Amino acid sequence: MQKNITRPASSLFGSTMLLLTAVALSGCSQGEIALEDDYVPTAHYERYPITVRKAPVKMGIAARAGGLTREQINAAANFAADARQNAETKISIKWPSGGARGRRIAQDIAGVFVNQGVPRAMIRVASYPGGASAPVQISYLRKVAVTAECGDWSDNLADVPNNTPYVNYGCATQHNIAAMVANPEDFERPRAMSPVTAANRTAAMTIYYQGAEAAGSSSFGSSFAPAASR
Repeated sequence: MQKNITRPASSLFGSTMLLLTAVALSGCSQGEIALEDDYVPTAHYERYPITVRKAPVKMGIAARAGGLTREQINAAANFAADARQNAETKISIKWPSGGARGRRIAQDIAGVFVNQGVPRAMIRVASYPGGASAPVQISYLRKVAVTAECGDWSDNLADVPNNTPYVNYGCATQHNIAAMVANPEDFERPRAMSPVTAANRTAAMTIYYQGAEAAGSSSFGSSFAPAASR
């Protein structure tokens, strides 16, 4: 006698749900939605970042007089002071090969640089093709802060549906900051802490840990002591 085997309703329901889930997942894998996650910079310091690079500093000194005038000596001394602090390469002094006066001027300029504290190893004197009336060329490379050029007015300022800054926004500010910074290396790394006076540091720490009255005997600490009531 053959028996009829019937499956429970709960088992049939579970199998059906598993099949539907598999079909749904297979459909999702075929029609994935691409998400746009490209970041578009909007801040002015992101669109116009300040970078540091090397740029030439140049000056020309006329060699017609055959010797340095007082004004030329002052100009060379100022150039040497700036180069001593900011030069990233050797200072190049080039005289025109077409005349002997230029060579004498170049040697005199090198002497001014040495007198201003520039090491001789940093000075390179050479010639360049030029006539007798051509100036002596002085140059070196230094670090400067720069950013992208301004003037992009491609956006319609009257139609900004996303309320985002226009392309040229903040560019002039970034240029001004790059031009005013005293040391462009400040954009690359923080400056080292300057040395402190040990006596002042000791008095300040005494006040911090023990109070102003404990440090009242020192001249530094007495300035922090509370004033007596009158």
